[in-house]
Amino acid sequence: MPQIAAKKNSTNNLNIFLNANFNIFIVIFVIGFLILGYYLVIKPKFDITLMSIRDTIAQQESFYQSQRQKLADLQAAAALYRKIDAEDVARVNAILPDEYAKEKLFGELEDIVMQRGLTLASLSLTKAGESEETDNPMAAKADRFLNMPGSERVGVISAQMSLGSTDYAALKNLLPLLEQHLQLMDIKVVNFDPSGKTADLTIDTYYFK
Repeated sequence: MPQIAAKKNSTNNLNIFLNANFNIFIVIFVIGFLILGYYLVIKPKFDITLMSIRDTIAQQESFYQSQRQKLADLQAAAALYRKIDAEDVARVNAILPDEYAKEKLFGELEDIVMQRGLTLASLSLTKAGESEETDNPMAAKADRFLNMPGSERVGVISAQMSLGSTDYAALKNLLPLLEQHLQLMDIKVVNFDPSGKTADLTIDTYYFK
């Protein structure tokens, strides 16, 4: 009997202890659950998010530095351009004009021929690579592509020129004058008929589109 009574007392004491500290056990359990959830769920996601943010910041910093370098390069180029004499800029623009000025080119070629005392029988300007059959011999047509970097931005004008009253010496003097013209010109074809004193020339010149 004493043993049974002691066992009951022990059980009662345990129940009393549990009842008295029930809230503490709940708090400890909740804290443990939260800690476990943090390390198993929240922390891995947090680490992944933090890593993603750091990568994004690094990419943005790299992009910023590249744009900053581009801006510095553009500013340096602009400063260098401002130092170039206006006459030099005009000469460069004349070598490769920024438009297809048909009338201007027609007049310049005519003047060059007349300076040598030659007779200009005919002159037609077309965008090279297309037929010359048109109601307007100076009409522009489709561009021919050049085998060079950036050729898509460069247009080609083909000039077909027929000369009369021409001898070999006059033609020989005319060709360098054409090639030394301020605008870039390539003499592609020269057909000379000494008996008829005539010559047919095909000349390519260029412009920025």
